Amino acid sequence: MKELNDYLIKVRRHLHMFPETGFNCVNTSAFIEEELNKFKVDKIEHVGKHSLVATVYNGIGKIVGLRADFDALNITEETKLEFSSKNDGVMHACGHDAHTSMLLAACKYLVENKDKWQGTVKFIFQEAEEGPDPGGAYYIVNSGVLSDVEEFFALHVSPGFDTGELAINYGNALAAADTINVEFEGVGTHAAYPHLGVDPIVMQADFIISIQSIVSRKVDPFKTAVVTIGMVKSGTTFNIIPNKAYLSGTVRTFSNDVRDLIEKKLKIIADSVAIKHDGKCNFEYIRGYDPTVNSFDSVDRMIEAGKDIFDKITILKEASMGAEDFSRYINLKKGSIAWLGVKNPNIDNYNIHNSKFNLNEEALIKGCKLFINIVMKG
Repeated sequence: MKELNDYLIKVRRHLHMFPETGFNCVNTSAFIEEELNKFKVDKIEHVGKHSLVATVYNGIGKIVGLRADFDALNITEETKLEFSSKNDGVMHACGHDAHTSMLLAACKYLVENKDKWQGTVKFIFQEAEEGPDPGGAYYIVNSGVLSDVEEFFALHVSPGFDTGELAINYGNALAAADTINVEFEGVGTHAAYPHLGVDPIVMQADFIISIQSIVSRKVDPFKTAVVTIGMVKSGTTFNIIPNKAYLSGTVRTFSNDVRDLIEKKLKIIADSVAIKHDGKCNFEYIRGYDPTVNSFDSVDRMIEAGKDIFDKITILKEASMGAEDFSRYINLKKGSIAWLGVKNPNIDNYNIHNSKFNLNEEALIKGCKLFINIVMKG
């Protein structure tokens, strides 16, 4: 496995140096395709803008889908690594470079060792997991190229777990992620004469305070939800009441009934605030990724595949309020996603989406082996 480990580290560092975002991953996709051609996979299909699905046929057996995302984030890297990003303002701060290198290495091994397994594997290399909506998985799933896959699996690195640890949820794993955009319209005037105008900033503030009671008083306390306003914009200077005020936020839920309830209540509050203040309101609720709900038997399969690889397998009692468009694959068929521990004991560890995020590369061969074992153990 040393040769395979050396390969995946080399690939990870190359990808880390040349990150690309969203649906603009032209060079990343080309690099992956070049590697897949070296392995002589049976088929490569281009999906969406730059996503790839590589198929390896090996006799009668189960058809499995293994997925890795390869897009980066608009973050300026501050790790000071020798292989830091060479693309200004873009960084692999979520570990997608690691995901892709593990899957490429697994593909390499399985192609070279067909005498050790049977079946069909579709290696899914996906753009735009970080968005923009509707995300890269949407186009892959809707293309039909995965219609014959029976089960899907994925890994996501996490510095919240030790190297040598695999963490997984039965059932709810990651939340649905929706977006709200609200524009309040008033009447601008001099700030010294507020009675001559209609203040949209007051409407904005009223709305933000009012929605705080939705989760605490309208949602069943045994269900989980988050409503957060992350962006507010209005005004140009200290002594002018502007015409408009904007805000945007996120809603995280695990069930459609809670999702529907929160959307309804947000709209009611936005409209009522506008009426109360003699203003107007434009309300937009955008449904994003669905909740990621792991299939119980797929979780069992990951655990069985990982028991000889990991020092510790943790069954998580709580789901993450983060979101993943891996949900689209599980909605198509069954599947599961797990957290691969990458905490480095010798350095300060920063969370994903941080400009100083780094991972312990020693963990990656374990993730690669897990992908391999999922296929080989059938």
